[in-house]
Amino acid sequence: MEKDSFYEVKRLSSNNEYYSNVFKKTERMVSVVFYILSYIERNEQTDFHLKNISEKAMRVHESSLATLSLYEYEVKDKIFPFEQSLVALEGMLRIANAARVLNDEVLALLLAEVDLVQRYLRNHFTSQTPLTVRDSAQVSPSITVDRPKASKSIGAIRPSRVSIPKGDISSDAHMVYSQLVDRSVRIKTVLEAKPEATIKDIAEVITDVGEKTIQRELNSLIEKGQVIRQGERRWSKYSLAK
Repeated sequence: MEKDSFYEVKRLSSNNEYYSNVFKKTERMVSVVFYILSYIERNEQTDFHLKNISEKAMRVHESSLATLSLYEYEVKDKIFPFEQSLVALEGMLRIANAARVLNDEVLALLLAEVDLVQRYLRNHFTSQTPLTVRDSAQVSPSITVDRPKASKSIGAIRPSRVSIPKGDISSDAHMVYSQLVDRSVRIKTVLEAKPEATIKDIAEVITDVGEKTIQRELNSLIEKGQVIRQGERRWSKYSLAK
């Protein structure tokens, strides 16, 4: 009698191609967005757009993290919120460009980052007609933009800072991103996406600090009753407290 064959069911967090080509690229993209926004002069005219872009970028980050907990067979049915968040971010970037908060060069740079992730999703995971800002009215409400007069200060970014390499995340970009997002919140988001995670698992996602810093943050969350630990020392696994 032949032995029963089993199909190993994996989560996306264990899919190296998805992790490298979608999750890590998304992390880089969000970092670049926050990095560029940090160089735009804030005033009454730009605050509205910068706030909306920041919120949409954070939603992309959170949705991307959430996909890591999906099983591979669930992707086509459950990855839509992540795709939708990408389109929502794209829409806000275009609106900011129409309002002259982002110049054309910066818009092209950011849309290229978004497109990298969208194309990989379509080609390898969804095989669907791509969502567009125009086609998806549910992604973001329509906003009327009053195009202001041109101003040298709006969207003014140091030229040397605009051309960010297409390789690893710029250290400056990651620094800005990590400063804007509370580390404990980021750790809890990782644990929500990947229950029973080790410190090494968390360090693969939160790359701007070392494992000792993550350990201290986890100990603080355990003391607050927000995280529970199973096992001892290097075999310890962490989950959100219910």
